[in-house]
Amino acid sequence: MSLSSKVILVTGSASGLGRCIAETLLGRGASVTISDINPDRLAATLSELSATFSPDRLLAVQVDVTDEKSVQSLVEQTVQRFHHIDVVVNNAGIMDKFAPVGDCDTGMWESILNVNLTGAYYVTKHAVPHLLARAEERGGGEQGSLVINIGSTASFSGLTAGVAYTVSKHGLVAMTKHTAGYYGPKGVYSVALQPGGMSETRITDAFAQGMHKEGLMAIQGAHPKTINVPISHVARYAAFLSEDGIGQSSNGGCVTITGNWPEA
Repeated sequence: MSLSSKVILVTGSASGLGRCIAETLLGRGASVTISDINPDRLAATLSELSATFSPDRLLAVQVDVTDEKSVQSLVEQTVQRFHHIDVVVNNAGIMDKFAPVGDCDTGMWESILNVNLTGAYYVTKHAVPHLLARAEERGGGEQGSLVINIGSTASFSGLTAGVAYTVSKHGLVAMTKHTAGYYGPKGVYSVALQPGGMSETRITDAFAQGMHKEGLMAIQGAHPKTINVPISHVARYAAFLSEDGIGQSSNGGCVTITGNWPEA
């Protein structure tokens, strides 16, 4: 189904899963704001995507999702360029180093929660008025707006990451469900995607300065079989949810995309 009428904002979209989501949405006809904290990656991605897709359907904005004013500017620039927002994809996130609560550095805890959870809160908070306006303009119901939060196996499992990442991704599910419950009747829906391991992301950036080996061993002991899923599959779920009516029927849902890892 074409998304040619849709304006979609994707955070953390200069590389990895976020970029794949943005490219998939563009391929379905959507107008897309790509955003990232890294200006070099953002510029390179904009250049590469502009070679394939109409620049009229692309906006690139550097953003720090932990800075509320930066996020507010991101939303305002999107509306100024495209006049409305239909869908927000909260993808920006960073990984911890597998540390349990007793060994989790406070700075690491704050950094993970600020990016993964507070960042999604800021984006959703400032996008909601525009999502509500768009839903009202289009008549709500199947024509409603949507927030997609990118969770993880750590959104439902207690031992597939460190404590900080696990808490952040559990929190995203709570925000998804609360948003769905309160705003769903107003025509703004919310769904979480919970992908498993993805080898094509930049998640290993977190391990450049080492990792908590005992924490990693505990995770591997609990879940010895590792299965990765293609980022393109996760991106296609995001595109499908962005179609008219799908967000409404999926409102409050948490879609697991893990290849059955950890085993159900």
